Amino acid sequence: MAKSKVTVIIPYGHNTKQPERADVLKFVTEKCLHKQTYKDIKLVLIERSDSPYLKKYAKSAFDNYIFIKKNYGPFSVGKLQNIAIAKIKPDPFFYIHLPDFLLPLDTIEKTFNVQEKTGAPCVFPFYGAVSLTKPITEGIMEESIDWKKLMNKISKTTSSIEFKEKKNLIDHPKNPNRVKLTSQQIKWINSILPNQYKSKNLINKFTDKELWGNDIDNQFNFYGSFKSPGEDEALGNFRSGPRAKPSYLCLTETFIQVGGTTVKNKGWNCEDLWFWEKLRTYDTNYSIDNYGIYYKGKMLSGKYPVTHLWHDISSKLNYYKSAEDSIKQFNEFAKLSNEEKIRIIKPLDLERLAECQQI
Repeated sequence: MAKSKVTVIIPYGHNTKQPERADVLKFVTEKCLHKQTYKDIKLVLIERSDSPYLKKYAKSAFDNYIFIKKNYGPFSVGKLQNIAIAKIKPDPFFYIHLPDFLLPLDTIEKTFNVQEKTGAPCVFPFYGAVSLTKPITEGIMEESIDWKKLMNKISKTTSSIEFKEKKNLIDHPKNPNRVKLTSQQIKWINSILPNQYKSKNLINKFTDKELWGNDIDNQFNFYGSFKSPGEDEALGNFRSGPRAKPSYLCLTETFIQVGGTTVKNKGWNCEDLWFWEKLRTYDTNYSIDNYGIYYKGKMLSGKYPVTHLWHDISSKLNYYKSAEDSIKQFNEFAKLSNEEKIRIIKPLDLERLAECQQI
């Protein structure tokens, strides 16, 4: 069977107070996206910033670049994704990927193979989530740490039955999935790290702020807000559970029919939760448990966790100003019956979205 072309969409918003975010995007683009084993892909960067900061870089690194002008509203991951679909109309598939997530080199190929075998209109290839600390992220970007070996070691932990059955959970009221790694699991990860990046050495060398950045106690600083009493705290923040995060393969037509990502407020909108809830309402063949996401009983989740590279979040707290409202709105929708949800779900208005200004 001939392989289909996959449009890979990267939404980005530049913030002059977070220059490391552009560096992270460039690393992920060059080290992860350009080297995917699935070769028939088209890379699209859609940027909403005060000015087209990455336009020059995009000319050499991406196949297409869309810049959304300031007067179209503040940055929103969900809104940019919807606009990209309306403007590009990828046929038949697209892959959405956030620019601060590492992407194992065979992800798109394996995800596409899972789609062909299961017929799932949308495939979520990750299980679990890890937010890496600042020193570990810097070691990766300086290429002192082999990120591919690191992800293989991390996945040995996050794909284990012990991890999936949440046998070592940290009691935290706002994150029931935060896991404390065992000494053996930390040894696995430490085994491929240069000496200065091993967990104990990081703990001895750095303060919490130096590991995680400013505002580490803010609810939406997902780096250090769920602290572990163990040595894994120096490596990252580890969470169990299947992930419907924005790194997935999807049929464009299905995405349009479920209304894409829901955007009700400025900033963060629980976009991934909305999309997942609408998708499984629209297509009841989806199911989920502690071990993964399934389609018609067939496993979709792979072995790797969503792996988030560090960037400063203190200058981005305005992005989460409406977060409590967004969570409340999503929870109200999630409590409805399927019949009530179906009445609310409307297809994306592609014509309106495509009219937004760009250069």
